[in-house]
Amino acid sequence: MTALGHKTRCVYEFGSFRIDAAERQLLRDNQPVPLPPKVFDVLLVLVENSGHIVGKDELMKTVWSDTFVEEANLTVNISALRKVLTATSPEQQFIETIPKRGYRFIAPVSEPQDNIVDLTTRENTETRTIAEEDDETSSQAGVVPAFEQKSPPVSSGTRRKARWKLQLALGLLCVLAIGLAIALFYFRSAREAKQLETGAAGKPALKSIAVLPFKTLGSQDDEYLGIGITDALITQLGNIRQIAVRPTSAVRKYTDAGQDPLAAGHEQAVEVVLDGQLQRDGDRIRVTVQLIRVQDGASLWAAKFDDRFTNIFAVEDSISQQVLRQLPVELSDADQARLQKHGPENIEAYQLYLKGTYFWNKFTEDGTKKAIEYFHQAIEIDPNYALAYVGLSDAYNVQGAVGIVRPREAMPKAEWAAERAIALDDTLAEAHAAAAANKLLFDWDWAAAERELRRSLELNPNSAEAHDLYAYYFDVTGRLDEAMLEMKRAQELAPLTASINVDIALISYHMRRYDAAIGQYRKGSELDPDFIEVPFTLGQAYERKGMYTEAIAECQKAIAKHGRDPAIVSVLGYAYAMSGKRNEAQKIVAELTARWKQNYFPPTFVVLAYTGLGDKDQAFHWLDIAYAERDSQLIWVNVEPQFEPLSTDPRFAETVRRVGLPL
Repeated sequence: MTALGHKTRCVYEFGSFRIDAAERQLLRDNQPVPLPPKVFDVLLVLVENSGHIVGKDELMKTVWSDTFVEEANLTVNISALRKVLTATSPEQQFIETIPKRGYRFIAPVSEPQDNIVDLTTRENTETRTIAEEDDETSSQAGVVPAFEQKSPPVSSGTRRKARWKLQLALGLLCVLAIGLAIALFYFRSAREAKQLETGAAGKPALKSIAVLPFKTLGSQDDEYLGIGITDALITQLGNIRQIAVRPTSAVRKYTDAGQDPLAAGHEQAVEVVLDGQLQRDGDRIRVTVQLIRVQDGASLWAAKFDDRFTNIFAVEDSISQQVLRQLPVELSDADQARLQKHGPENIEAYQLYLKGTYFWNKFTEDGTKKAIEYFHQAIEIDPNYALAYVGLSDAYNVQGAVGIVRPREAMPKAEWAAERAIALDDTLAEAHAAAAANKLLFDWDWAAAERELRRSLELNPNSAEAHDLYAYYFDVTGRLDEAMLEMKRAQELAPLTASINVDIALISYHMRRYDAAIGQYRKGSELDPDFIEVPFTLGQAYERKGMYTEAIAECQKAIAKHGRDPAIVSVLGYAYAMSGKRNEAQKIVAELTARWKQNYFPPTFVVLAYTGLGDKDQAFHWLDIAYAERDSQLIWVNVEPQFEPLSTDPRFAETVRRVGLPL
């Protein structure tokens, strides 16, 4: 157990207790007292060094020589020991705490002389060993050895010689038992290490993780902390290229307090999950976290943090580093540097950033607006906060892309924020992904978009969002096979993210594989029944197959659930027109053009409705408007099957050329 001394005894006695080191057993009044293996190890080290201070670091290094644990684990084991030892003698003290140093076993310990074994070292083991009891123990138990019943009386000298031989035999047995325990320990350690290195079929294991949303206890006002800290940990761990980390978009569904982490892990197809809770009380925060192996539910690491909220960065750093200690990854200097990157020094700015992240992850119009407000406030406090600029760029980008505000209004703000983030930190993968999105959706600068995407994936090859965006690049530039491969990679990294599954359906639709698209759209709907894009895009696939009744039904279903969103209404108008219901289609066109005069939405939706009616002049008129507005929907004009009726007109080629896309 310890190398603090050269003598290790098999038996120790103190009070009514007796420790049998070889048997790894604690007895009270000759009755076994059950102890967890590590608790027994702590007791044995303290007893072996009774009367002397054993430092905390030395104690932890001795007992947990095969792994890393927090000091809290030692505290828990000491507490458990005290409860066991004082259960029958509350007034007696056994273990003394030496503040800031360690512990000392202060109860008198006796060491029977016939139980001494010479050993130079002895390693830690959790394996139970077997040793023979001596003749005195057998006699006390009322058992007379059979050879004594048949032996004639012997002289005292002969008896002493026999006793000496018996003691020697017992000593050898004790040494043999300990040696066997050490051998078993190393054998088991090697086997477990091998199991950790390789999973089923010899594949690398423990290289994928899902960080589940931290459950917030107490005030609902602190709900933003749970998803905010989760997102921060995902960002930190995502910087390590050897492991795949599920993105926030994939795990945000597991916010319910009763969520089973193992079920979530199986669903996300990861080897380990990180599950945590947090509670804030004034200026203090308490975080409880556990790393669980999904295969068997084993807890690989657990810890509690009780600290000032101003030290939250240190808590996040500690969690990330301890998680990585349990995974088979070797961190380079660059990895270590990326791990150390977190929020600003100003804790108020960090809280505002977390709130912005919280509302951003709601993916609603109102949530996007609130996210922008919080990101701006964080930047006002800390103008050098790179991640806050990334959040701001993403939020403005989405506003312009979906038509919450005009693209020409959102575009310069999104580009400025991304460029500022890169200027502050060129190694931030998220900043380059934000810049790529702007180049792709607004600038239509395809070479710059690909350059930024390559840089983002170079910094973080396991970013599902970057692979998703790269697939968009291949899609709109007509490289559909490459687009599908890239989107499949995104799906591997985030298999249960509805938007990625729907994007796979979109590429299948652009490849004219309509049955595959329909099946994939349905899968996306199962993952997120409220995903607004699914019903009307499913309607588009039905329309291409000539299944107009089904197409119209899907659009009407979407309108009933989400209202008369122009994106849905335009597809309904196209389906009406193609099915011969021109009157209904013309009503749709009138509705859309009237709404355009009141509020902005992507003009490409009006193009679609006019295309269905066969009115090419109006279709190209609205294509001109879409180009002038920098409508991001225009980048799909060359791969959208429903625009095929326009493709034979020379004006279509001119439109594609202006956008910079290949015909």
